[in-house]
Amino acid sequence: MTTSHQQTSRGAGLQAAPTVRRSGRALRALLVDDDKLMLAVLTDLLKDLGTHDVKTAASGAEAATAFDRMLPPPDLILCDLKMPDGDGFQFMEMLASRKFAGAVVLVSGMEARVMNSASLMARFHRLSVLATLSKPVSAAALGAAMAKLT
Repeated sequence: MTTSHQQTSRGAGLQAAPTVRRSGRALRALLVDDDKLMLAVLTDLLKDLGTHDVKTAASGAEAATAFDRMLPPPDLILCDLKMPDGDGFQFMEMLASRKFAGAVVLVSGMEARVMNSASLMARFHRLSVLATLSKPVSAAALGAAMAKLT
């Protein structure tokens, strides 16, 4: 993973976070959450952390469609667990069936036991789980998870 610094329009003299790169190209992310506010917050956090190619989906079914349309596939997926029309567990099974080689961050307001079960299930399906983060997600926690990308 390499980084490059870019100028930002947020204010004079301010610098954006380095653009996270993987294999010489900017990192691509897919966010999956049925809460529009959470999608907006996570999108902003990712952009602040240097990931500018961010797609969103509001359900497991939307996420499957978005995933299939992303070429190349995303490098990073942030996924909620409890959603209508295909939950995070079902979406992770779909990722495994498509042999997703990127990384996953599980994001949920559910209790720790459920988050641990989701993480174990994802690892059973040979998905690379960077972190399980409780809502609301902090920039520091997301940054620490993204620092594990190789």
